[in-house]
Amino acid sequence: MVESENDKRIHSLENQLDRHEVQCEERWKTNFQRLGDIEKAVERIESRIIGVGAAVILFLAGLVVTVFAG
Repeated sequence: MVESENDKRIHSLENQLDRHEVQCEERWKTNFQRLGDIEKAVERIESRIIGVGAAVILFLAGLVVTVFAG
């Protein structure tokens, strides 16, 4: 049985689509990994900001107490 030109083209397109799907899947895996890393970094930065904010509040409260008590 001889393949027609359309059949060859269809097989070629199927192969290209399969390769494309594999590449996209790998890219998404990489993107999700990078997003996970970014999320961890943002959480770390957020906890540091909260810690610094709490220290500033305590420092300012101490100044207020000192000014009013002194």
